[in-house]
Amino acid sequence: MELKLSQRIILKYYRTKLNVLEKVAPEKAGEYAMRLFFTPSVKQTGLERPALFHKAEKLSFNFHGNMIHGFRWNTNIPGAKTILVCHGMNSCSYRFEKYIQQLVNKHFNVLAFDAQAHGLSEGKILNAILYSEMITDIEKMYGPLHGILAHSIAGMAAAFALEKLNAENKKAVIIAPATETLTAVNNFFAFLHLKDSLRKVFDETVQKVRGLPPEWFSVTRAIQTFKTPVLWIHDEDDTMCPYKDTLAVQQLKLPHVQFVTTKGLGHNKIYRDKEVQKKVIDFLIS
Repeated sequence: MELKLSQRIILKYYRTKLNVLEKVAPEKAGEYAMRLFFTPSVKQTGLERPALFHKAEKLSFNFHGNMIHGFRWNTNIPGAKTILVCHGMNSCSYRFEKYIQQLVNKHFNVLAFDAQAHGLSEGKILNAILYSEMITDIEKMYGPLHGILAHSIAGMAAAFALEKLNAENKKAVIIAPATETLTAVNNFFAFLHLKDSLRKVFDETVQKVRGLPPEWFSVTRAIQTFKTPVLWIHDEDDTMCPYKDTLAVQQLKLPHVQFVTTKGLGHNKIYRDKEVQKKVIDFLIS
């Protein structure tokens, strides 16, 4: 990927700062690297609001001191089930307009919130644990949820949330989920050309802050802890959340997981694909 001059300058700044910090204050270097890892590169503000969102009820709630903003579409049909739509990193709820419209047409109630540090919501960082806590808070305030539709980091967050929720009567669709945190961290360090010595400090910082090593934050691990029916859709050409990370899950042949492989859609085109959208809607209404 060809980087712009401004992007190369920013990357060089981060790399230099981390290398200097590691020499004089290793713990601070680990904390700064972790914060940088969790910081979105794009907030998706200023986008034109799709017409569908003008028809929605606006919702807001306080989450760890940040206001989270979202939308609700109610069908006003007694007993209608509720689906929560969750976007990925550097994205926002507007990107899932077509799914929301189709779910509304199928007489579901639909919830869609911009994650912390994204879109209309406040905050500076986002990770799968924070996102999962946001999902469980939404369940308490606006649930019960019948289903969760999640892309990218939200797929990992949904898996973590389902470990805590009463998930027997739910369904989950995870599209191109961030499957293994270790892979994401490896890519982050390779992209910034950071030293192995800093990686050790980074891992120790995660262990200190979260009480668990980076490898624990894994969809492969989490998905084995609950029985919620899951539709997992992943593309062979996904370079952001690599397909190879899904092979361990596929080999487990878990009875509650239906795996669908696509080709040529990558990480973002996959959720916009019409055939993928049909599979998702069919799964949620079945």
